[in-house]
Amino acid sequence: MSDIFSLPYMQQFHCLADKCEDTCCQHWHVRIDRLHYQRMLDWVADNPDEEPLFKRTVCLNESELASDKSYAFIRMDENGFCPYLNDRQQCSLHIKQGIDILSDICAFYPRIILQKDKGMELCGALSCPEVVRLCLAEDIENHVLLKSDSDIMPPREEVPIHRSLVVDDSSPLYEKYFSNVQQTFIDIIKLTECDYFTRLYILASYSHSISTIYFKDCVSLDTDALENYRVHVFDNDYKNSVSHFINQYENDQPLACIVIYSILMLKKQQAPDEKLTHMVDGIFNQYAQQLGFNDNTEVENATDYSVAFKKRYQMFSNHVHHQVEDYLVKYLLNCFHREWFITMPSAFIYMQMLLVRVAMVRFIIYSRVTPEMSAEDIKQISVEVIYQFARAVDHNMPFLQVVYEALSEQQMLHFDYSTPLIKF
Repeated sequence: MSDIFSLPYMQQFHCLADKCEDTCCQHWHVRIDRLHYQRMLDWVADNPDEEPLFKRTVCLNESELASDKSYAFIRMDENGFCPYLNDRQQCSLHIKQGIDILSDICAFYPRIILQKDKGMELCGALSCPEVVRLCLAEDIENHVLLKSDSDIMPPREEVPIHRSLVVDDSSPLYEKYFSNVQQTFIDIIKLTECDYFTRLYILASYSHSISTIYFKDCVSLDTDALENYRVHVFDNDYKNSVSHFINQYENDQPLACIVIYSILMLKKQQAPDEKLTHMVDGIFNQYAQQLGFNDNTEVENATDYSVAFKKRYQMFSNHVHHQVEDYLVKYLLNCFHREWFITMPSAFIYMQMLLVRVAMVRFIIYSRVTPEMSAEDIKQISVEVIYQFARAVDHNMPFLQVVYEALSEQQMLHFDYSTPLIKF
């Protein structure tokens, strides 16, 4: 096995199973790889009592895109839960046969395994509430990959790799310099001497600056200029000038709130029964009532929500702001480690999409916490918001593609819109 580098909080991770507040064994497309489908077949052959459930719920993938990794899938029951989940919220397959029979996706979730050259990086999916708790509790400086023992992985001969990047002389420039730019993102968001909004602006500005020379399919690259852009963002005079600008910036435009509202309403249309949808419905109904309406169906202008949100935001103390911003920084750090911007046309396009997502998370958290809450209560609500958001949005690539196309069509993937998204 290759060397494994893990975020420290993932070394502490253990599935809570029946003690988890919201099982992951629901409402998802659970793929079964070919090897473990065959193991299930062999087990059913030796245990005829298991055959009816297997035939009813385990289906071969007949899609043209089927592969050994998605050879079959488990059909959820009428309530959206995995049929192998028992009444104690435990996996009956795991109980009866151990981890060897579980598909890779069930055995490894919420672990995200990335491969760079000969090393593997272990990150965590924020769709798991326990991963979110561990992520938010970890000190910012400890969000760094450290060499780990192989026993932090489930015992498998082969490890499922989510993304792989092996760089050599023939690799595209976008891939060759990926790790350098990725590390710069991480270093910027860890600038604890700068406030939250300053760090976000520096991220947006840096990614926008390099996008003129460094982007997907670029065939040449001024490496000195790329390095100079990195050096510039850590210059004290530059950081001070950004801090002054962002602190003086008064956002009187409702743009961010309109974008957030539009995306969340689009999500509601796509999945009206999701938990995030119910959470968001409650938020907008609350704001509608503050505005003098019965519920959000009576609000005709989304800009009204911006007024209500701004009043609510101003109610909180600096202590609460620092706590929430600390959580948002850790959310971003997880994204920088787990997500690879080289899947997007440029680092800036990725960053602008990420600014939209973190603005949505920020809006939902502030809309659910109250000024009198304890730090522990705020943490519990933040955990719930982040893992529900990750399940509904972060891990929903078809939906994110729709959002990307809508923002692109409205010409909002532009630096002019970054600051209103950052500070709303």
